Amino acid sequence: MDLVAGRKNVASNVPQVKEKQVYKCVCCGQEKHKEREYYKSNSIILRSNDQRMVVCKQCVLDLYGSLVIKYENTKIALYFLCRLLDIYFDVNLYPSVEIQANNSGSNIAAIYLQKINSLNQYGSKTFIDSTSIDLGGEKNIFEIGQSIELSEEDKRNKEDVIRMVGYDPFENENPMDKKYLYNTLVDFLDESTLEDSFKLPIVIEIVKSFNQLDKFNQALTLMTNDINNVQNQAGGVKSLIETKDKIYRAILAMAKDNGISVNHATNKSKGAGTLSGIIKQLQERGFNEVEVNLFDIETAKGIQQVSDLSSQAIIKQLMMDENDYTWMISEQREMIQKQEKRLIELEEENRLLKIHFRKNSGEDINE
Repeated sequence: MDLVAGRKNVASNVPQVKEKQVYKCVCCGQEKHKEREYYKSNSIILRSNDQRMVVCKQCVLDLYGSLVIKYENTKIALYFLCRLLDIYFDVNLYPSVEIQANNSGSNIAAIYLQKINSLNQYGSKTFIDSTSIDLGGEKNIFEIGQSIELSEEDKRNKEDVIRMVGYDPFENENPMDKKYLYNTLVDFLDESTLEDSFKLPIVIEIVKSFNQLDKFNQALTLMTNDINNVQNQAGGVKSLIETKDKIYRAILAMAKDNGISVNHATNKSKGAGTLSGIIKQLQERGFNEVEVNLFDIETAKGIQQVSDLSSQAIIKQLMMDENDYTWMISEQREMIQKQEKRLIELEEENRLLKIHFRKNSGEDINE
């Protein structure tokens, strides 16, 4: 009995190891201190998490930075951040937060969340309590996207993409990104891409990935603008750089595997870059305007002069004898006969079209 009691006394004297209060962030995947590195949350779905968010403070601030870039408005960005994280949004609190952030050079989201966590007046409020708030007449993201002015070239690129692909590949994308997406994709739509049902979706995916890379670059620029705050943003900067690298490697792999990059191109056919080759591709894709352009080019005096000089140079280089000239005249005669026959057919076709037009328009055919 004494031995047992002694064991109990020894056990009672052993200091209890305090459980390490760390949570793993679901965004960056790092383990961080629960109280220092996570904001409080009133969300009913986080009760078993000691009312702490599952996303660390740094990731929350990084997310806010990306939303500012996306919406180009700090108030709208904060509103959508609150909606995403189930945080109460107080439109009346925002002005004082913005002033404090501007005066101190701090992050608006950081100041707002500190106030929400510390002030008792917000109690157990969540985003659902602020769903009816007014954003002060600010445009939402869809209105912002529709208000972006498109040049005539932008509109043509969009129409060309839809016509060549057969559908709108960016119908569900952010309206603010569509201008970049259409203008980038149209340069990828060559003959080899359009005829390959596997390569086409890969090209579309590459364009979307480039758009994501652009957003990461903007986020990095925003996070590193303040030199004094770069150290505090080190974790977010590292995460963005690593993600950028993964996306870029994925783009290169897709381009190499599908012969999309210049070094691995599979459409290096003869004449692909010549005027005739380009005209042929445009005709096949339904660009009717190319017919007019081709006629203007072929009948231009400058083109005719270049053609004459080229023919003279060829004749001098060939040094043809009498037999060559005889053969050439014979070939020319045969070609002239074919063209004369074609001319007669076209003149008759033109005459019949005029008669048909006059009948339909009510004009007197005998005039």
